[in-house]
Amino acid sequence: MRKFSKNTDLSVQVFAGTHVALMGMNVSQSGRKGLLGFKIEKKRPTAKTYKTLRGGARYFKNLDAVTASGKTSFIIQSMMWADYTLAPGTAYTFRVTPIYGTPNNMQEGKAVSVDISTEKQDNEKHGVFFNRGVAASASYTRRFGKYLRYYPEKIRTRNGPKLISKPYIKPEDVPDRAAYKWLSRGLEEGLLKFLAQAKDEGWAIRACVYEFSYKPAIQGFIDALDRGADVKIIHHHKMASEYKLKYQRGSDLINTSYFGDGSQEDIVFKNRYGLKVRVPDSVAKTANKTVSEMGSITRREFDDLNSMMIGRENTAISHNKFILLLKDGQPKQVWTGSTNFTGGGIFGQSNVGHIVRDDDVAAAYLEFWNMLKDDPKSGKGKAENLIRTPNITGEAPEGITPIFSPRPDEDILNWYASRISAAKSSVFLTTAFTVSKPFIEALQLDGTRAEGDPFARYVLMESNTGLLKDKIPLMESCPDNILAWGEVKKKRTALEKEHGSIETLTGLNTHVNFLHTKYMLIDPLSDDPLVISGSANFSSASTTKNDENMLIIRGNTRVADIFVTEFMRLFNHYQSRNNINRMSDEEFEASKFLTSDDSWTNSYYKAGSAEYNERVLFAGQGRDL
Repeated sequence: MRKFSKNTDLSVQVFAGTHVALMGMNVSQSGRKGLLGFKIEKKRPTAKTYKTLRGGARYFKNLDAVTASGKTSFIIQSMMWADYTLAPGTAYTFRVTPIYGTPNNMQEGKAVSVDISTEKQDNEKHGVFFNRGVAASASYTRRFGKYLRYYPEKIRTRNGPKLISKPYIKPEDVPDRAAYKWLSRGLEEGLLKFLAQAKDEGWAIRACVYEFSYKPAIQGFIDALDRGADVKIIHHHKMASEYKLKYQRGSDLINTSYFGDGSQEDIVFKNRYGLKVRVPDSVAKTANKTVSEMGSITRREFDDLNSMMIGRENTAISHNKFILLLKDGQPKQVWTGSTNFTGGGIFGQSNVGHIVRDDDVAAAYLEFWNMLKDDPKSGKGKAENLIRTPNITGEAPEGITPIFSPRPDEDILNWYASRISAAKSSVFLTTAFTVSKPFIEALQLDGTRAEGDPFARYVLMESNTGLLKDKIPLMESCPDNILAWGEVKKKRTALEKEHGSIETLTGLNTHVNFLHTKYMLIDPLSDDPLVISGSANFSSASTTKNDENMLIIRGNTRVADIFVTEFMRLFNHYQSRNNINRMSDEEFEASKFLTSDDSWTNSYYKAGSAEYNERVLFAGQGRDL
C-alpha cells in the first residue's frame, strides 16, 4: 500500500510492505531554511499516544551524548527513512514533523500525518514471505548476544590450512527456538502452512528441489504423505566422481574414499593410487541421507517413503525450489522463490518464498514438472521449455508470466537486461554471485529520462569479492548506479565494546552468507511496476544449463510494494556497513554527529545527485511543493 499527504511546505509518501514502511519526505525551498531534520512518530489507531522513531545514535556535537540521547537522538537528517518493525496486515499512522531552530532551541514546524496499513503476508492471490536476512546486525546481537560463542574454523593460507577462532551467534544455541523465529520472520511458518494444506487423499504435492536438508520442512512433506496426499519430489541427483583409495605404498588394501574437487592434488592421487567411481554429489548425498533419517507417523516400509524422491541427473544443476499443490487432480497453487530447503536458506542468507494462486500459472508449473520427472536430457528440455514459455520481446505482458529453463539461447537473459535500459525511473537488482555481461552493459549506460527527472539504479550484491569484485568498477562508472554488498560491521577495538556491538553470522551458511535472492524490480514505485523473481541468478548458466523457474509480474503494486520495501531494508542495512567500514577511526567518530544547521539538505536539492534522485523518487508528486 502507498499513501501520500502534504501541507504547504512538507510532503510525505509512504510505501508499506508486510513488515516495512518506507517514507519519502520533500520540503519546499522556503521549508528548507533552518531545517535541522525531522521527527517521525507512529501509532496504531487504538493507541492514545505516538511513539517516536529513533534516528540512530547521532547527536549534535555541541551537546554531550547523555543530554543528546534524551533530547536529540530522534532527529533524522535524511529525506528517506524507514520503519522495519511493523506487523503484517496492521493499520498505522505516521506523523512527520519538521524541526527548526538551533540544537539548543529546537522548534516544531507543521506536521504531516499519513494513515496506512501494512500488507498481509498472504492474501488470495499472492503470498510473499521474506526472512530476516540480516543476522549480521546489531539487533541480532542485542537480542541474542549472550549466546555468542567462538568456534574453530579452518581457513586456507599460503602456508597451508590454518585453524582460527571465529565468533557466531548460532540459533541452535538460543533456547526456545527464539533466534530461529526472529530470523525466519514468517518464512518457515509460511512454508509449513503451505504444505499443511494437503490434508487428505484429495490433495497432491509435486515439488522440485535443489538443496534438501532442513528436517522440519522435509517432515512437512512426509506428514502430507501420512495424511494420504500423493507426494512426489524431483530433487537434484547429479553424479560426481569419487576416488576409491585402492593401493597405497607400504600399506595393505584399505576402504577409505575421497571426494575429488578437481584440484591438482586430486588428479595426482587419482592417477597414482585411485579408482574412479560414480556416486551422487554432495548435494544429492545430503538429501538422500536426510530423507533416510526421517520418521513417518504411519507404519510403512522405507521403500514407500523413499519412492516420493525422484532423482534428476540429466542437467547441470536441478536448481528449482518450487512446490505445486493439486486439489482433486487440478493444479491450484505454487510456492516458489529463492529459498532452498535448508537451515541456511530459511534462517541465514536473505531469501523469499512466494505463493501464487492462479490456475493458469499452476498448470504451467505442472507441465514443467511432468517433463522433468522423466529426467530429460538437455536438448529435449530446452526445446520444450521454449515452446511452453516463449521468449518475450518488447514490453512485458500484463499479469503473471512464468519462464522455465534451461533454454536453447540467452534471449530471455538479454530481455531481462533490456528492462534495465527501458526503465523510466528506477531499477532494483539483487545478485548473489556475479553480474552477467548483458546486465553490465545495460548498467554502464545512463538511464533515459527528461532533464531533471529522477533516475536511480540500486544494485545489492552478496559481497565485493570473488566474481563480483571486477564488476564493481564497471557498475560504478555510471553515476546512476548505487551499490551495496553484504558484510558485517568491522570491530573497532579501541572504540567499541567487544560483545556490545560485535556483529556475527549464524554459522548456517558456507558459500553465500548474506544475499541469495534473485529478483529485479523495474519502476516499482510507479503505477506500472515490473517484478521479476525466482530461482535463476540472471546468468548464462541459469538460462541455458540449469533447471530454473522465474515469474514475471507486471502491474501488481501490492507485490511491488512488498519487494521494494524489503529490498531497501537490506540495501540500507548493508550500505551503512559499507560506508562505516571504509571510514578511518577519526571519520567514524565524526559520523556520530548531526549537522547543526540546514546544510545537510544541500545534496538533496542538487539535480542529478543520488540524494536528489532519492528524494524525488520516494517523496513523489513532483520536484517542488
